[in-house]
Amino acid sequence: MMLTSFPVNYPEMVVEKSEGLTVSEKKLAALGYRTFLRLWSYPNPYKMQLNGKELCDLLIAFDNHIIIFSDKDCAYGNSGDPRVDWRRWYKRAIQKSAEQLIGAKNWISRCPDRIAIDAKCSKKLPLEIKITSKTKFHLIAIAHGATEPCKAYFSGGDGGFLINNRIIGNMHVDEGCEPFCVGRVLDNAQDFIHVFDDSSYINVLRELDTIQDFIGYLDARQTLLTGKGVIAESENDILAQHLRGVIKGNACILQEISREYTDVCFEEGLLDELKQSQMYCDWRKKMRISYFWDDLLQKTFFFIENGLSASTTSPTIQEQSELFKRMAREDRFHRYCLSEGFLSFLSTINPNCRGTRILFNTSEPDSCYLLLLLPRKEYMSDEDYRAVRKEMLADYCAITKVEYPEVSHIIGVAHESAEGQYTSEDFIYLDASEWSTEQQAGALALKKEYEERGLLKKRSMIPRTFFAEKPKMKGRDRNKPCPCGSGRKFKNCCGQD
Repeated sequence: MMLTSFPVNYPEMVVEKSEGLTVSEKKLAALGYRTFLRLWSYPNPYKMQLNGKELCDLLIAFDNHIIIFSDKDCAYGNSGDPRVDWRRWYKRAIQKSAEQLIGAKNWISRCPDRIAIDAKCSKKLPLEIKITSKTKFHLIAIAHGATEPCKAYFSGGDGGFLINNRIIGNMHVDEGCEPFCVGRVLDNAQDFIHVFDDSSYINVLRELDTIQDFIGYLDARQTLLTGKGVIAESENDILAQHLRGVIKGNACILQEISREYTDVCFEEGLLDELKQSQMYCDWRKKMRISYFWDDLLQKTFFFIENGLSASTTSPTIQEQSELFKRMAREDRFHRYCLSEGFLSFLSTINPNCRGTRILFNTSEPDSCYLLLLLPRKEYMSDEDYRAVRKEMLADYCAITKVEYPEVSHIIGVAHESAEGQYTSEDFIYLDASEWSTEQQAGALALKKEYEERGLLKKRSMIPRTFFAEKPKMKGRDRNKPCPCGSGRKFKNCCGQD
């Protein structure tokens, strides 16, 4: 799709971001755009001050969450003394990252309105960051350059650091330090820093590729590593245990392990074992459809950040962020459910017919999605068609509030009734948490009008349940360890009726 094909209707919304300054930063920026979506991802932001200094390597500002990445690619020495080489590398790759991360956190806490997205500090971060009691910082150090030396030191493995949370602060670099072993970088538990290496950071960002899934893992990982004694052969092994839980519908498995056991040891090779399992392959195959949701949002964000939107009543990046954050915070599993609901509707409706579908999530009874499919008429210009569709979308959202008064948040999505050479989407967010009597009266009048015009019929509710299939064991096998990796017997875990 060529930029020149569309007029820049909103130059004030154009955002020119860095794509990363080094090879590793470019890779991180690309992964960040994919996992956290473009609207909330900002590579290489700067402090707005005289001779502005780089704040961090990637900043994610989403709702109450601020994720700060520091990316260091440092050559590993070869002095002949493993401890000397480790101490030197650790100070440059991990300790320096920790200093940058704490500095960035302190700056954002003090000066959330003084962040630039360019080195000249001429372009302010277009998102409004509000520091409140609910704000949560997530600090992540990505350390490159030690993979091959680590493999050589341990005579194999995936090249990831051994994780031992009994190692705290300066114990990483004292005289008796153990090379390639990482625990808690700082003594201060409030400034917990996640350290990922070459062998793990890509896996974490690719496997947990929604902001909800990623933050869920960080929270679970922090709870585990600040609570009980933990030893893991690699970060990938902790990730594998978490993924097993996610696939089985239990994203809290690490917290449960932390509660149940005094000390935890993760075996080597768990991620490779998981990826070779039928359970994982079936899950990944099933989730393919969920990326329709990502593509829908990324396509929209491309137009927003380049000022190419056809029209909008919210002409700032901050307002667009508020509009789309509910859609963006859906985790991978719920994106699958939403994508299936949208695409199945699109595939079954007559291309020449109009239709609406409402999607509910039982875990969030106060929210729903309203899908509107409206055919394009040959005699209508694109501008007229979009104007009619937007008006109908707003009307249907108001009518939905009347039909389902318990719903307070309605996200409307409109699309053509058939996939064609050119398709478009319109979005609306109706915050009905404070619904006045005047709004109720207007929505009731709309409902009556739409019924009289044959544009609203009685709905039929179709419940759908999306659960991963539970593994099955019979007889004595039910006393064996559960395949989910919880450490409990199958009959006391996934085999419970």
